[in-house]
Amino acid sequence: MTITKTVYFILGWLFLALGTVGAFLPVLPTTPFVLLAAWLFAKSSKRYHQWLRRNRLFGRSVRCWEAGLGLTLREKLKMVGVVTVVFIISFLLCTNPVGRIVLACCWPIPIAVAVFTKTRDEDEPIPEP
Repeated sequence: MTITKTVYFILGWLFLALGTVGAFLPVLPTTPFVLLAAWLFAKSSKRYHQWLRRNRLFGRSVRCWEAGLGLTLREKLKMVGVVTVVFIISFLLCTNPVGRIVLACCWPIPIAVAVFTKTRDEDEPIPEP
């Protein structure tokens, strides 16, 4: 394994861990971290990329995203809701004006991702692993 693949592999596990925590902790989004982990595994380890595609908890979302099917409306609303709550709490707790400006400038990014990402129906066929 090259150094780049090793770094991607380690980052893949880090982001998968964050996504797993986010599945059970409502203030941390799951989907972006898991999709990033899938991309990192695709670049570093075919074995773990396939494992993630077959995973009972995350496999469906990864396969749909990779097939270009997008996210469900429920996934988008959850992402926007969680990100907005986290940004509001961070904004209120941040006493530094520059930090508040950075937060205000960054908040539209995940909103734009949700708006411009393709929306798929809940009952649309899912690709097999």
